[in-house]
Amino acid sequence: MKWSIAGIVLATLTATAAAGQGLPRARPADVGLAPDSLEWIAPALRAYVESGKVPGMLAVVARHGKKVYVTSIGSPTMPGPQETAVFRIFSMTKPITSAAAMQLVERGKLRLDDPVSKYIPSFANVKVFAGGSAARPELRAPDRAITVADLLTHTSGLTYGIFDSTSVDSIYRAAGFFGPGWTTVKLADSLARLPLKFSPGTQWNYSFSTDVLGRVIEVASGQTLDRYLDSALFKPLKMTMTGFRATPAMRARVIPIYTRGADGKLQAQTPLLTPDYTTPGELLSGGGGLLSTPDDYLRFAQMLLNGGELDGKRVLKRETVALMMQNHVPESWVPLKIAEGWAIGRSGFGYGGAVRMDSDPSVAGSPGTFRWAGYGTTFFWVDPKADLIGMVWTQYMPVMENWALDGEFQRLVYAALVADGQAAR
Repeated sequence: MKWSIAGIVLATLTATAAAGQGLPRARPADVGLAPDSLEWIAPALRAYVESGKVPGMLAVVARHGKKVYVTSIGSPTMPGPQETAVFRIFSMTKPITSAAAMQLVERGKLRLDDPVSKYIPSFANVKVFAGGSAARPELRAPDRAITVADLLTHTSGLTYGIFDSTSVDSIYRAAGFFGPGWTTVKLADSLARLPLKFSPGTQWNYSFSTDVLGRVIEVASGQTLDRYLDSALFKPLKMTMTGFRATPAMRARVIPIYTRGADGKLQAQTPLLTPDYTTPGELLSGGGGLLSTPDDYLRFAQMLLNGGELDGKRVLKRETVALMMQNHVPESWVPLKIAEGWAIGRSGFGYGGAVRMDSDPSVAGSPGTFRWAGYGTTFFWVDPKADLIGMVWTQYMPVMENWALDGEFQRLVYAALVADGQAAR
């Protein structure tokens, strides 16, 4: 039950050599954050670790393009992860895949109103569940085709099959996705044969939409998803430790992911990496398949906050990023629910992530904040109004058990913002 000590040592030794990773450092006071107030973060996170809710965790705060606060929380048996440790980021892959799709929109290779069937012909015959049961479904034609924009906003009618108990979710569970031999192509075509939960554009439902978007990117770009992301985003942004497959350098830094055992205690998964992250040529999940480091993801988040560029490398136009980070679902749908009792809160949804819509002063944060999370309990958010990034990462499944962690972390970060010479506590 230990984090990978070898990986942590290697990460420490090579942190200086990892040129381009992370962001330059600054003192909190120089960017308008009260150092004394930031010190409240570590004890709050340590309570999660010491109570056995999660293994060690890492929190990062950046403002005005500078990394200003990092804390690594661990225990004698589970040392805290480092900024260069490799995590499974699961659904924090979605904002990256969405940014890649928006880049293709800029280049005229995609249109937001394009039907998905233009790129994946099997979606031309998709049907909507209209009644009956999972065993004997009644189907009808959708009111309109699924578009690229529907995939970006999770309004496609697709689902995941694991967060609800409807007949369509039952059909998804019986379909037996993944396993040896599954590819991006096979997943997309298999999903096209299953009924939609609703006609596209009429509801929001968290789903395989971004995985299908990954296949659209492959067809539109003429490259596999890993190669396109590498050339379009990872290389320009110097995200050298991010990918679907663990390179030899990444493997040395991978840390375990934990679940809860039958005895109620944290239990590390073995081996450290499943075939999903090691077998070439199989499924590249645009919705949840990436490995990354906090330093790498911080560069992606800073690119969004900068309006599409970082260190002089522009990967998206400013107006494209603004479009990604604005709400695209009706306000009447808020709060959006991933599952019963599990809602996003005060947010709508942009292209690839949730967007805060309200300006309630009693709740920490700003309207327009863009955020998402991963199933292994990794969170990030970018606040354009405050020019602020927050990330808190661990490796524990499922994220639902510690969904409140991000909100608590966020409140502590905003409490350190200096206003009129005083920390906003």
